Amino acid sequence: MATDLYAGPVDYLVFSFPEEARADAGLKELLGRVDAGLIEILDVECVAAGPDGSPVRLPLGEVATAETAAAFDGVASDILDSEDLATITGALPPGSRALAVVYEERSLATTAEAWATEGGRLLMSGGIEIDELEHSLDVTEAVGR
Repeated sequence: MATDLYAGPVDYLVFSFPEEARADAGLKELLGRVDAGLIEILDVECVAAGPDGSPVRLPLGEVATAETAAAFDGVASDILDSEDLATITGALPPGSRALAVVYEERSLATTAEAWATEGGRLLMSGGIEIDELEHSLDVTEAVGR
């Protein structure tokens, strides 16, 4: 995770799957990103709506084979609270489950650490909203740059 010199942005993604679908291929890709040092997984949750609509945490084996699920043992950290899970289940199509991943983006960690050893220090970091980026690109295109 974050070091004294650098902490990458923390983000999440949530995918819904029909009950019969498996997420193994994507989970293996996710592990590849971890192995490459590009991300660190902070939480993985599988969730569905219970009979009353409330969120129900499911074992990862509900969307993956036992072998793939085992690779994620110990990853769940409950960063996503009951309100987050309720938001997810509220957006789920009927008869589906969701897989939520919270991760730290680490692709620039070695760059940041190299700059820090040269005396640099992280001054600012942050994200740009996609809507803002699209607007900026539209404006740039409109003025012919």
